[in-house]
Amino acid sequence: MIATSSLVQPIVLLVDKNDPASHRDSILAAAVASVDAYAGTLSSLRDEAWTQWLSGRFTKSVRRADLKTFTKLAADEDNKSESLISIGKAKALAYAPAFYEDMPKSLMRLQVSGTDLPDEPATVPSRKRSGDPVIVLNGALGMSTGKAAAQAAHALFAWQLNRGHDDAELASLQLLSTDLVIATEEEFTGLQTIAAGPLIVDAGLTEIAPNTATAFVIERP
Repeated sequence: MIATSSLVQPIVLLVDKNDPASHRDSILAAAVASVDAYAGTLSSLRDEAWTQWLSGRFTKSVRRADLKTFTKLAADEDNKSESLISIGKAKALAYAPAFYEDMPKSLMRLQVSGTDLPDEPATVPSRKRSGDPVIVLNGALGMSTGKAAAQAAHALFAWQLNRGHDDAELASLQLLSTDLVIATEEEFTGLQTIAAGPLIVDAGLTEIAPNTATAFVIERP
């Protein structure tokens, strides 16, 4: 459960039953959208909500919407998202942090649990450059798409903050080259030796046990 006194960043994934995006592309789209929403504030004064949110656990809520609902949300000027990211068939909207009880009803009524998409080959990034982030997920945990997306977003956010980017355009360009690895248990342990950001350890409120390592970021050689 999310404490109502805490700020949470809503992220909405497109789940089109007729033409679903892949598990991997959807995880990546959600993670990139989450951080890109913040990166867009780097060139201006940051909203107090972002500052307060970043000082806590930067909680995220990954929700799903069908094609009709997603299209409506993307066009909503009254509750405008901060980022819309498309990767392959996957699409994700990310918003500025808000108190749970203050979220628009259009977001509140979206489902959270049970978001699981087919595990098909991922879309290859169009640009691959040295230093670009690669999210490493602990594949041994069997996380749902929604859960994995939140953990990937945590890892990418931690990397972004660790890097200390202050150029919004540069940060956004680098985010669009982000890649994803769903690692075996052995690979996950081995790659930690070259981690470029903090190891994400989950509180265990849903799906997995408390204090479980879920994700981190490495940088492309």
